[in-house]
Parts: sequence; C-alpha cells; structure tokens
Amino acid sequence: MLFVPVLWAEVLAMPPETPIACQVCKHEATQTFAGTVRLAQDGRLAVFNPKTRESLGFAVPAGFRGVQSSDGQIKDAGLEHVRPGLLARVTYRTLSGRLVPSEVLLLTINQCRALMAAEKISDAKSGCPD
Repeated sequence: MLFVPVLWAEVLAMPPETPIACQVCKHEATQTFAGTVRLAQDGRLAVFNPKTRESLGFAVPAGFRGVQSSDGQIKDAGLEHVRPGLLARVTYRTLSGRLVPSEVLLLTINQCRALMAAEKISDAKSGCPD
C-alpha cells in the first residue's frame, strides 16, 4: 500500500513551467442584452436599446433553433419568428470576437421588467428599454 503513493508522485510530477489547461476558462460566461429588434435575417440579428442608445449585432449560426416567446406559443423556433419592432432579450456568448446568440426570448416590456427583477441580473449590459 505504501508503494502506490510513491508511484502517483512520480506520475504527477511535472516541471513548474508546464501549462495546465483550464477547464473553466474554456466555457465563456453568457451575457444578456435586451432591446428592440432592428434586423432579423438569416445569419444576422441586430438589437437596439433606446434607453442606453446601444446596439448589438449578432452572428446567428445556421440551423439556430433558440427563439422562444414569453407566452409559450413559440418554442425552439428559428429566426423567422423574430421581426423588427419586437422586444427581445438575447442571451449570447463571444466566440472568436463574434457575438453568438444561444437564446432569443421575445417579451413585452412588463415581462422584461419582471424578468430582470426576478433574476437580479447584474452582468447584463443593459436593462429593459423603456
């Protein structure tokens, strides 16, 4: 039994300069952005928040099925359900310098306020547009 720990010490011994892959670092944190849809085309989505006067453009991957509506009528749909003028909350990640959405939630302004209050989002770039 005493021989096993010695083997593990020999196997796990690495030079101090050896890089260790960070498993947590590989998964970038998701962020949210709420605003009015300005553009919704194949592969592209643009959302504008009039409160902060900020606009974000998203690169939508082919076959994207992440559109949901807050009333449950639209679920796991494509970008064809998103129209300019609708209020949307986009959950996204930054991959290779591009903003890639993982979910688009279509909301009313009151639902957006309630969702922001319930989740107490502190890392969101902006609040609900008013």
